[in-house]
Amino acid sequence: MEEASAVVVPQEFGLSLTRDPKAILAEAHLAAKALKDLIAAKPESEKVMMNGKQYLEFEDWQTVGRFYGLAAKVVSTEYIELGDARGFLAKAEIIDTRSGVVVSAAEAMCLNDEEKWSTRPKYEWEDELDKDGKKVWIAAAAGKKGHYKGKRVQKGEVQVPLFQLRSMSQTRACAKGFRNVLSW
Repeated sequence: MEEASAVVVPQEFGLSLTRDPKAILAEAHLAAKALKDLIAAKPESEKVMMNGKQYLEFEDWQTVGRFYGLAAKVVSTEYIELGDARGFLAKAEIIDTRSGVVVSAAEAMCLNDEEKWSTRPKYEWEDELDKDGKKVWIAAAAGKKGHYKGKRVQKGEVQVPLFQLRSMSQTRACAKGFRNVLSW
């Protein structure tokens, strides 16, 4: 009986272009210009600036994602404790909305040992008093109710609620997922 022999055909590995690089760069330039115009139109108070440099926010990454038919999906969020810090770890995927294919993924945390995520100022309203110690009444304008004049006064600090830490971990994971695939 004759033995069968296998023919081995070597597989070549290599990268190959899928599209004209000049066309890809032209599209990217068009997307970047549209995003730049959108960000430039934001009020200065809404721009995220650190050390004199402007950073993209999650909403900006979502906008670029929309240009390419991409959307973020939070896959999981879990409560974690690291030493004395507690918070959340979120995992997100970036999905091609036309095919459902996952094109990027990322994880991010938000913990209560971060400066902006540990405590927040607690405010209360205090009535303003006149020289006789009586509340100051503001008369009603046409069609509105009158009210006592007051001011917001800081009365200490409170822990940042866990739901806010959870939400920020998800936001960070989604933004990082977009950045991983779109920051080129």
